Amino acid sequence: MQWTKLSVLTNNESQDAVINILMDFGSLGVEIGEKNNEVIITSYFPKNFNINEQTPLIQKKVEKLTEYGLNPGTGKVISKDLSDNNWSKEWEKYYHASRITKYLTISPVWEKYKKSFEQEMVIKLNPKKAFGTGIHPTTKLCMQAMEIYLRENQSVLDVGTGSGVLSIVAKLLGADSVKAYDYDDDAIDSAKINIDLNGYKNEISVSKNSLLNGIKEKSDVILANMLPEAVLPLIPQAKDTLYTGGTIIISGIIKEKLNITLETLQSNGFVLDEVMTLGDWRGIVAHLKKKGE
Repeated sequence: MQWTKLSVLTNNESQDAVINILMDFGSLGVEIGEKNNEVIITSYFPKNFNINEQTPLIQKKVEKLTEYGLNPGTGKVISKDLSDNNWSKEWEKYYHASRITKYLTISPVWEKYKKSFEQEMVIKLNPKKAFGTGIHPTTKLCMQAMEIYLRENQSVLDVGTGSGVLSIVAKLLGADSVKAYDYDDDAIDSAKINIDLNGYKNEISVSKNSLLNGIKEKSDVILANMLPEAVLPLIPQAKDTLYTGGTIIISGIIKEKLNITLETLQSNGFVLDEVMTLGDWRGIVAHLKKKGE
């Protein structure tokens, strides 16, 4: 199979915003490098993605960052075709094990990673098939929040699961029932592959669904690592899907959308527990208001 490698030359100031643009256009994962004081953000798209048509649109989005007060640096977008073999070589060159939290590490499936201490938990991912590598700031924020707030034997709904990494983390942290949902067929296939790699094939269910439409069962925790356009309509659904006192962990929120997200949570009966920050991204932890609060 053929793939398209697309790179954006930028800087630290606009790094997160460029990643967000690439993910919006359907990137299957990104890698970040540096050369001559420039940040090089490289992303991969399947060959059937019309890159000749989309590259100018991506270029315009990058240039438009100046309207938001960001300097994109060179801001040049470059594309290149790759075969499956070259795809693998590119990932193996740049994508290595990464410690995300105190106890959680993500490692590509080809790397024989050895735990640095007994309590460390390692998540294996196959980035050839996955939507994302698990090292994007929004995923990091979710994992950091999960390590703090998730409790053993809780029930978890992972909405917009993508690579399935958050569902895997939930099981590693002791969750009982874990159900993952995504609307994209390729994402569902990716999640199933990664869940199987980590030995949870029979413990995590993966289903096609749009947000929480039609989901009636209650859960203790909802995970939502997605853009505000999807998070905002999810919040009223989460209100009806969580037990009283249940927790929602949200990521994928750019700082400009933080206030509207917090307002939507509050208007739907949620109490803010914490706002977490990583670059221009925000993670939110809130719980459904208990009686007397």
